[in-house]
Amino acid sequence: MKTISTIRIKENTLKLNQLALKTTENIVLKTIDRAENLQEITSKNLKSTFDFTAKQQDRLFNNLEKGKGMIWTNLNKNFGFFSRN
Repeated sequence: MKTISTIRIKENTLKLNQLALKTTENIVLKTIDRAENLQEITSKNLKSTFDFTAKQQDRLFNNLEKGKGMIWTNLNKNFGFFSRN
């Protein structure tokens, strides 16, 4: 009777070990898949954020250039006015 019990214990232990390995493997694979998905989402969000930031920076510098042009135009007008008098 002891030999039957030890054989069954070994069989059950092997079955439990296989179940634990399969479960762990499934969990790890699902975790990796979710991490990959999150990485893709993060990558897309970062790309769109950088694109938006680049557009805003271009707008800022374009406005600064326009402002600089207006200032130089006004300065030249004022210099011309004072040089005539």
